Amino acid sequence: MTPDRKRGQSHFPGNDSDPFSTAIVSWSETVTYGALGERVAAATGRLRHLGVGEGTRVGLWAENSVEWIVIALSVARAGGVLVPLNTRLADAEIDWQVERASLGLVIAGDALAVRPVAAGRLVSLAEWRTLPVGDTAAHPGRDDPARDAAILFTSGTTGRPKGAILTRGNQAASALATGAVLPLGPGDRWLASLPFFHVGGLGIVHRCVLAGACVVLPSSFSAEELDRSIEEQAVTHLSVVDATLRRVVEARGARDLPGRLKAAVVGGGPVSPALLDACPQALASYGLTESCAMATLVRPGSAREQRRTAGRALPGIDLRIGGDGVIELRGPTVMRGYLDDPEATATALRDGWLRTGDLGELDADGCLRVLSRRDDLIISGGENVYPAEIEHALRDHPDVADAVVVGVADGKWGEVPLAVVQLRNPGVPDLRAFLEPRLARYKLPRIEFVTEIPRLANGKPDRVAVKNRV
Repeated sequence: MTPDRKRGQSHFPGNDSDPFSTAIVSWSETVTYGALGERVAAATGRLRHLGVGEGTRVGLWAENSVEWIVIALSVARAGGVLVPLNTRLADAEIDWQVERASLGLVIAGDALAVRPVAAGRLVSLAEWRTLPVGDTAAHPGRDDPARDAAILFTSGTTGRPKGAILTRGNQAASALATGAVLPLGPGDRWLASLPFFHVGGLGIVHRCVLAGACVVLPSSFSAEELDRSIEEQAVTHLSVVDATLRRVVEARGARDLPGRLKAAVVGGGPVSPALLDACPQALASYGLTESCAMATLVRPGSAREQRRTAGRALPGIDLRIGGDGVIELRGPTVMRGYLDDPEATATALRDGWLRTGDLGELDADGCLRVLSRRDDLIISGGENVYPAEIEHALRDHPDVADAVVVGVADGKWGEVPLAVVQLRNPGVPDLRAFLEPRLARYKLPRIEFVTEIPRLANGKPDRVAVKNRV
């Protein structure tokens, strides 16, 4: 069936792009907005066949793909609540999240569907494609800003993950706020360089669909494949963590990133000054699951000093530093609360402000400097030591590929910093001598060299795993 303009638009409120414009491109297929609308309608019918209706929670446990996007959009169209599940979790971790979210239905990638899961029904993607199509009509309340749209589990670095409840209004406000700083429209292509079960990856889908832009799916998250996608798929935007962008830049050697690349949004932690100098498109950001991804962003064209911060708050978001140094956010992107956890919700949300748990400061221009996660702060001999400061200093050394700093127990000082360092080349540089003129003595870390730094699925360093090595 050839999609007409009306049919192409009707599935995606706010998107008035031509139904023949490209919505998704992967290495195996290209999908127009008209075709995407038809596939989402059919998927809505399959969900209805499975009993999905208003408020039904649907687990989606699969790798990034066109089908993932189709199913996620169809859950919203059917009035359900999407619960993306991390494909890297162990069976016990998945079971805990499935039970916590009371999932009666989980749709899983074929390789994952063979694992035992405590869901009421587990449907593989192979089975999904054979299901009959029921009622394809959109749920009348699907775009109610107050309705629960997704539950995303936090990374759980300090205990059990918490399920952040994001409303449809949160998702729309986040996409619009980002678009106000990084205008997006038909012809723009955002590289899906983060997993969709992560809030940053899911945010790419929402902002592209709202703006009529294209989601580009790489065949993997390796630096080589991301670089190939940037070159061959005419990418204009991407979202990465510092380490990933550094690997892409290094893989390119002396070649600059293409001029058509408008922005490389860097989240998940501080951005090294060397990377900012090497990549003029790099724009640091700050956000978290509870704020529906980005809350701050460095503006394109900012001066060098501003680029070394996490930028100013996005339009519509209020930002302040509490009396205890904790970063606090307020605005339409802030979550409704935590799933079945009123105590944690009351702790995080106070008088409309989200207490992030991260420590930061604001400069005279209103730009945010993130000092540390509160739980990562190291107190050595009564002095506050911020891991990010030491990590920045270490990454300035030409032989250091990456570094993560954690606090470890010490009989004399209570706690001292430990730097776990990944080198670019063989050999053992004298990093202590390199750091001495750059850091106060109480900040100088113990140093341990590793072949690879453990990471979470979203690309952030796994600080718990690093500490467990000690």
